[in-house]
Amino acid sequence: MSFPKFRSRCSYLTILIVLATNLHSASAAKVNPPITNCFIRVDNPHLSDSIKRHRGIDAVKVNAISKCNQEIFQLRFTVEIYKKGLFRDYKVAMQTLKLDGFIPKYKEIAHRGTWRKCDTDKISNYYGIAYSEALVQGKKMRTLPVMTEKIIPLPCGT
Repeated sequence: MSFPKFRSRCSYLTILIVLATNLHSASAAKVNPPITNCFIRVDNPHLSDSIKRHRGIDAVKVNAISKCNQEIFQLRFTVEIYKKGLFRDYKVAMQTLKLDGFIPKYKEIAHRGTWRKCDTDKISNYYGIAYSEALVQGKKMRTLPVMTEKIIPLPCGT
């Protein structure tokens, strides 16, 4: 096969690949938008002043807020606290807020109940994860897990 024929066939093949890719991209762009525009904000782990004041103990705590642009029912809003380990991370606390009734759209739901008592003052690295599920327009929907922005070293061994 001569070089000009080889070059022309390569050009033809390249054009076919580009057209096939563009057609695939155009069909993929017609995805339906999500039903909701819900979000979760997870605050960074911290030593809780309120638990220290009311219970007299040191505790690591993670707060989170959920807000949705749709009316929802039967909200299950979970916050977990993890401690970084050498080979794996350890879940040290988990709390689920359960609201069975109606929640109007754009209402902020604050979850401030997830904490773990410090056993020692050894520095440990903590992060939080939050997720939720609820009925939205009669369908059970789940959010993806959301992690805290930072992993925070705290003088709190658990």
